[in-house]
Amino acid sequence: MIREAAERSMLDKVFEAIDGATAEVEEGVAKEGLEFEPTSRDYFLFTVQQVAFVCLCGGDPNTLRGGDPELGQRIVGNAQHIIDFYWRSGKGVEGL
Repeated sequence: MIREAAERSMLDKVFEAIDGATAEVEEGVAKEGLEFEPTSRDYFLFTVQQVAFVCLCGGDPNTLRGGDPELGQRIVGNAQHIIDFYWRSGKGVEGL
């Protein structure tokens, strides 16, 4: 329960930071009077995903060098398992 509470707190902070970055860009674009769509929340989510993936594989997120391709493939395989088992089958997990 302690680990789950810490995990939830951490994820709340990550999502709060993503929302903050999105709002910061939206405000900056509006302040400058720019007429284009500001960076979306999905962009920042992808940024977190990419950096986390590279770090998990032992790589440098600034250069994208040094990661373990075998570990990376296992992580990609895990993502494929989520797609196939949970999403395509309609199953879910309670409490995440």
